Amino acid sequence: MRNHARAQPLQLVGYIAEMSNWPLESNRRQASSPSLLSVIQHNCLGSRDVCLTLFESFKESHTYPSVVLLQDPPVSKARLPSFNGFAPFFPPVRKPRVASYVHQSSLARFSVLPRFTDRVDIMSLDISSQKPVFGGRFHSFRLINAYSINLADRRVHSVLPESLFPAMGVPLLVVGDLNIYNPLADPLRAFSSQEVSSSAPYFELAALGGFALLNSPGVYTTFPLSGKARPSVIDLAFANPLLLPLVKSWETSLPLTGSDHVPITILLAAPSSDPAPQRLRSDHTDWELLSPTINNLIVPPPPPYPSPKILDDWLTGTLDHLTGLLKTTPQAHALPTTPNLGGPRTSPSFDAHIIRRQGWPANKAPRR
Repeated sequence: MRNHARAQPLQLVGYIAEMSNWPLESNRRQASSPSLLSVIQHNCLGSRDVCLTLFESFKESHTYPSVVLLQDPPVSKARLPSFNGFAPFFPPVRKPRVASYVHQSSLARFSVLPRFTDRVDIMSLDISSQKPVFGGRFHSFRLINAYSINLADRRVHSVLPESLFPAMGVPLLVVGDLNIYNPLADPLRAFSSQEVSSSAPYFELAALGGFALLNSPGVYTTFPLSGKARPSVIDLAFANPLLLPLVKSWETSLPLTGSDHVPITILLAAPSSDPAPQRLRSDHTDWELLSPTINNLIVPPPPPYPSPKILDDWLTGTLDHLTGLLKTTPQAHALPTTPNLGGPRTSPSFDAHIIRRQGWPANKAPRR
């Protein structure tokens, strides 16, 4: 894989949700609708109590997810816990390391085909419908659920990158506890060269396939119970270019379950039909009239020892100075264009702010 052509840096799509994915209503309802589908990702540590707590939290939120993807599920005598309204799918072995639950509302809307290999730590769900899903042009999409463990002193992992990022002509969501550490997922942490080199093949192959990392960079997904290790970001979610326009949000808003992993919610929805925002027409700007204003623009220096309020006031005032210039720039409505399924999500109708970062090259570790 090192001989592949150089890929562009892996695209990151981090979400800071402005509203919860879980509407609070007086009556419990199903989360799925013709244009909406919610996916839960969670590592249960093999604990039945953790699994029960997770599903009980759905009742408290007055809604049910469409699909629940579990890593290290509780299994007893080749059987999973049963939950009213959900159908379980898992590799046909005595001790599967992954499992999936699909809500009855989704089973009524879609045809669900589980796919297994000879492995116990990865599975797929092919979800299809006679009508286009999410109001789009695709009649099917795939979910990959994986639980990769460290082998050979953390240098090798049980699930290979090639199993996670196949080239497909349909939307694809990849989730899992991959047990890999990389600065793209946790940019504020220093990593060893071994950690970066062992995770690099995954992020390199994802970048080659045009996948985007959905995690909010630096938002921890694991808090070790022993207290002997730092929190980390090892529960990852990736979307291929065809699924990315359908990703509404990624968040960790569900209650804790007793696991050292936090439950993750990924919301998929139909692309927004909101009109395109106005664009600036710099070619129609009277630059001769505007030049004195630009030349006289002075941005005040930041306060040396600011309180949060003073810093906020400085940022607000500086932004007002800069954006005041836009009031004299003509605007025009952008012409409708075909959605760029391979590009970053930049729609203003997102219920989240999108953070895009250019990460370090995958073959170089940040210095400590």
